[in-house]
Amino acid sequence: MTNNPLQSLRFVKSRPLTGDDQKALYYIHDRVAQTLTEILSAEPTSAASWQVISVEQQSFQQVLRKYPRDSVWSLLGFGESLVGGVALVIEKESVISMVRQAGAEIAPESENEITEFELGQIDNRIQQFSEAFSTVWGEFHPLSLQLATFPNTPTIDEFRNLLMGINPDTPSVLITFQVTMIARDVQKAALVFPQPYLAPLYHALQNVLESTREEADFEQVQERITMVDDVTTPVIVELGKTRMSFSDIQNMEFNDFIVLEQAIDRPLTVKVGKDTLMKGMPGTTSDGRHLAVQITES
Repeated sequence: MTNNPLQSLRFVKSRPLTGDDQKALYYIHDRVAQTLTEILSAEPTSAASWQVISVEQQSFQQVLRKYPRDSVWSLLGFGESLVGGVALVIEKESVISMVRQAGAEIAPESENEITEFELGQIDNRIQQFSEAFSTVWGEFHPLSLQLATFPNTPTIDEFRNLLMGINPDTPSVLITFQVTMIARDVQKAALVFPQPYLAPLYHALQNVLESTREEADFEQVQERITMVDDVTTPVIVELGKTRMSFSDIQNMEFNDFIVLEQAIDRPLTVKVGKDTLMKGMPGTTSDGRHLAVQITES
């Protein structure tokens, strides 16, 4: 693992990100994904297809809440040539799926943990991601990346020490990649790009958008962006939770009630995948035929 701390980075202000900015970021990081896929294809054991599936804006605090504490984070500082840096984050389960060899002998107590060997393996993958990132972004601005990888999510104070000026409200771009490997579950990784550090690169985003309009594959890129917008995902509304003994469960009968911890005047939790994104109050549709939730917090 890389343990050298990154040089502290000076903070700069940012302007709001436009829709064209997001499209340009999609295009650039789709190229990063393609480049990384080519790099990984050189080794059959690590071959994987990377693809951008979403580009969205969130506050830095929202990003931190999105990922479990035991996620692996790698901070890629831009070095002397440019203010700022980005972070690549991969959940622990995804790390294990990406690097654990089939049939590997793992002690039962370590089955759900990342071994030192696997930490080294994922660090190598992150180095390869860094290479692809530098190759593509280097066409617009020379980068000399400094890499620091953490086996657990740094605290906001630790982030401040590494990315000067970062605070919970800092607007950030979250670029999510889908990682597909042979005979393994599809996994995800995400790149966190604090918007203040995009400021010196806004001209590059504009140039990218203009150049892609002249390329034959621009319509295909636009179509892929539109497809991402149209992708559906399961939305789960939690009515409530409780705990019961096995004997109580076994003795449940028709017309018995299960009392939940959820108070009737408290909003319900709305989840997208594993993440809590909203809260709302229960109700019904206007025709009374379906249950519904009115969003009260997001």
